[in-house]
Amino acid sequence: MRYYKTIIDGYIMTVGIGDIGTEITEEEYSTILTTIRNRPAPPEGKGLRLKANLTWEEYDLPDPEPDEVTGEDVLDALEGIL
Repeated sequence: MRYYKTIIDGYIMTVGIGDIGTEITEEEYSTILTTIRNRPAPPEGKGLRLKANLTWEEYDLPDPEPDEVTGEDVLDALEGIL
């Protein structure tokens, strides 16, 4: 079996078994999976990404986009009230 990881800009993006990415040992594969499975909970409004050195880095999550309201939506809502 061939184990691999893919690193982009210093972050582990993928890990798996197959013919892509950079070949790694089974031990490194297991270590990365253990790190992923034991990811700490991020603070509110933050995400975590795994760095190549197997440390977690916090980043700000984008603000959720408000749902776009159309004129038809407003008319439907008003009809429900009237």
